[in-house]
Order: sequence, then structure tokens, then C-alpha cells
Amino acid sequence: MHEAAEDILERLRGEGGRVTATRRTVVEAMLASASHHLTAADVVEAVRRTDPDFHPSTVYRTLDRLTELGVVDRLQIGPGPAVHHLTVRPHRHLVCDACGTVQEAPADLLDAVADRALSLHGFTLNPAVSPLHGLCATCAAG
Repeated sequence: MHEAAEDILERLRGEGGRVTATRRTVVEAMLASASHHLTAADVVEAVRRTDPDFHPSTVYRTLDRLTELGVVDRLQIGPGPAVHHLTVRPHRHLVCDACGTVQEAPADLLDAVADRALSLHGFTLNPAVSPLHGLCATCAAG
């Protein structure tokens, strides 16, 4: 098993979650993917490569539970289905509204905004699922 999978599953245990064969399979499939932004359908496809009988509803329920436990983030980057990614390497997302590229930004990018939202409005922002939309350097220059 992938060392990162064990780290993630250990974190899951620490959050009070059980490590089941299904959760292990979903985490391993997500880690094995070339992309770290996966739709639920992508995860189903990845899991079915190793277990063709794996039921899609099991993947959806597992992703929901892993999201509740803080092991997976679900975010809406653009039109279409939400994407999921493992929270093993926190980062923020910069989405170009012209060309659709998604750039990663440091995890602390929105910390000051989150602090201000809390102090001024009593609102707790979840930066992990708050992509920032705008124009990438190429599209802004063009």
C-alpha cells in the first residue's frame, strides 16, 4: 500500500473514523490517479479498474463520509460536477474564467480574508472549498 494512503487512513482514525476496506479502496484509487481533482464518476472508474463489481453508490457514500471526516475536500471549481481531492496537501485553487485552467496557490492564501470574515461578521469561512475565479496571466494579457 502507498505510504500516503496509510498516513491518510491514520488521520481518518484520529478523527474518529473507521478504516474500512471500502474507504481504503477509495483513498488508494484517488492517490493512484494522475489528477488530484476527481469527480465522483472519476473515482468510480478508478475503483472499478481493480474491482469491477464495486457499486457506484458505495463510492458516493464513501466520498461523503470522507468529506465529513475532513479527509477529502469537495469543491465546485467550475460548471459541471464537483471535484474531490484528498486533503493530504492543502492548497487553494485559482480558476481562470476564460480558459478554465486551475492553478494551485499556497494554503494560507485566504487566511487574512477568513480572519476578517470572522472578526467583522462572525462568519467562519472554509477556504479549502472556496476557489477564486478570475483571469490567469495569459488570458489577462491577451
